Amino acid sequence: MSEPTVPPTDVEVIVPEAMSAGVYANGFTCWYNRTDFTLDLLVYLPTDQGVDDAGRPVVRQPAQVVSRVKFPPAMIFRLMQILNDSMSNYEHQFGPIVHLGE
Repeated sequence: MSEPTVPPTDVEVIVPEAMSAGVYANGFTCWYNRTDFTLDLLVYLPTDQGVDDAGRPVVRQPAQVVSRVKFPPAMIFRLMQILNDSMSNYEHQFGPIVHLGE
């Protein structure tokens, strides 16, 4: 006996007015633990000239987190699939994406 099929659910995404413009990010980090993957979206700030503990000159690159999103491990694979599909669709419509540094 087969299982009854469940029709797909239409999800109505509601974006609060305060979030409707989104945030700009030009960097990200990803880290994880046993229960979550965490994506921090970043904005790189102007570099800062300084010195290290030995007195040598260094250039520091500060970055500010503009958004943090946590995903359960089972969901991160689906996120990667959707991003890959979206990137392929983008390139089909607008041409190849130029990678940073090229």
